[in-house]
Amino acid sequence: MIISAKNNKLTNVNPSLPNMANTIKSWFLAISFKIKKRERQGIDYVESTESVINTMGVVQPLTMEELRIKPEGCRSWEWLLIHCLPDVELNVNQYIEYDGKTYKVMASKNFEKYGYRRYTVLEAYKADTL
Repeated sequence: MIISAKNNKLTNVNPSLPNMANTIKSWFLAISFKIKKRERQGIDYVESTESVINTMGVVQPLTMEELRIKPEGCRSWEWLLIHCLPDVELNVNQYIEYDGKTYKVMASKNFEKYGYRRYTVLEAYKADTL
């Protein structure tokens, strides 16, 4: 029997969708972020560390397809996707340091129901010093 989707509301959640929380957690590794505060002084920014977050997750670069839809001037900067445990709560426009570089949180998506959160971060601009 064919079941038509025309009578299903978009708010309906598929009850047969598997909970992947345990599977996702088995892929995660220990990662650490520093929450940064940035203040502009002259042509450059002064950064200070506010706190350190230790969690489990995966960090990966954006795919070429994902980069194509980003603003043209920002495509050459480093973009990363961070999948981490739902206990990490970063805000859009917040700065973090990961692996020695400062990044700006550009997007946040809460998949807590499935055991993780996803953040899209962009390498933060820093003016060259003379």
